[in-house]
Amino acid sequence: MMTTFNMDVRRTCVGIRAVVIFVLAAAGLVIAAEPSDGVTPPATTRPSTQPAAGLLEDPVDGAFDVSNFLSTRVGFLPLAMPITEPAVGYGLALGLTFFHDKPQAVNYPGQPPRVIMPNITTVFGAGTENGTWSAGLGQINSWNQGKIRYVGAVGYANLDLDWFGKGDSLGGRSISYTNDVLFLYQKLTFKLGDSNFFLGPQYRLLSSDATFARDGSDSGVVNADLKSQTSGLGAVLAYDSLDQPFSPTRGVRAEVSYSQQAEALGGDFDYGRLNAFGIVYLPLTEKFVLGLRADSGFVTGGDAPFYDLPGLITRGIPRGRYVDNAEVLTEMELRYDVTARWSLIGFGSIGRVADSFGDLGSADNHTAVGTGFRYLIARQYGMRMGLDVGYADDGDWSVYLTMGTGWVRP
Repeated sequence: MMTTFNMDVRRTCVGIRAVVIFVLAAAGLVIAAEPSDGVTPPATTRPSTQPAAGLLEDPVDGAFDVSNFLSTRVGFLPLAMPITEPAVGYGLALGLTFFHDKPQAVNYPGQPPRVIMPNITTVFGAGTENGTWSAGLGQINSWNQGKIRYVGAVGYANLDLDWFGKGDSLGGRSISYTNDVLFLYQKLTFKLGDSNFFLGPQYRLLSSDATFARDGSDSGVVNADLKSQTSGLGAVLAYDSLDQPFSPTRGVRAEVSYSQQAEALGGDFDYGRLNAFGIVYLPLTEKFVLGLRADSGFVTGGDAPFYDLPGLITRGIPRGRYVDNAEVLTEMELRYDVTARWSLIGFGSIGRVADSFGDLGSADNHTAVGTGFRYLIARQYGMRMGLDVGYADDGDWSVYLTMGTGWVRP
């Protein structure tokens, strides 16, 4: 998850996304998952609560492991998460998370058992070396054995960012700007019968007060965008058959969402946002797992403000580097399990941005490659954490603290 937990406040603004995602990054440390190959499944309908070998030691191999801690603790947990996003620099996010209950394993008809997340509330604050800071509240809930799911976040961010122009119109040159942002995100989905499909509404609000540097007259950003807000209501259709959310070995996770931003909802703009993504995991051998990802976003029926344009989000390319009315991205990741605990990762991506969907075919390619490692930090839940190093075709290097594959979505 690249120091982040990928929810659908996607591409609203580089710094906003990094901040909102931290809400779920902290909560994600206790979200259980159905075991993958080589992971011992729970013996009951709840993950193991055996205190044997201590809370931070695995009774099977004696290695450092937090499974027992996650299985036995309900209450407050302070968390610290490094921020490694190149767009805002290095920093630290601090959170106080409350677990209302423990993870539970459920059995859906015709499907293997899977562990659903507990109800979680997180209060957080974050700051980085370039002066960016934020604070907010996040919530994850599930009801009726995970058939009803809720994700929400609200907060404030003071962002210090660089603007490269719509469609890289500044030719690689950037203009610094600050933006005071109030954000609100709400998503509620319902499982459709005994299928793996979920459907429900979403709402998001962004209130922006941006100021460009003195040389920002040629930024291409109109004055109406600087102090404004967007308010959008839409729907989400999702499909989820992953064997676990953090380090899957097989299955599909896909989602299509549409949100209509409208003045009638309290915003200053009228336009649509169509987003879609798909993630597939294929076990090639006992030690190799291949992951494939496709991602796209489009502005429809109007003009979006500069801070809500779709953009390329992938390891190796700083967020906000390439934005426009349309974007498409594909990425591949290969994991090799060296031992039961340690894995090596290799990944590569290619993406395009353009003024419209029809222009994507002739747009420039932007590529990134990288490598990293993972450590199986919670064996009972198949949870892996590690570090990735990415390299973009424009010569930029980026470092990411990563949970799972870097594609985790709530």
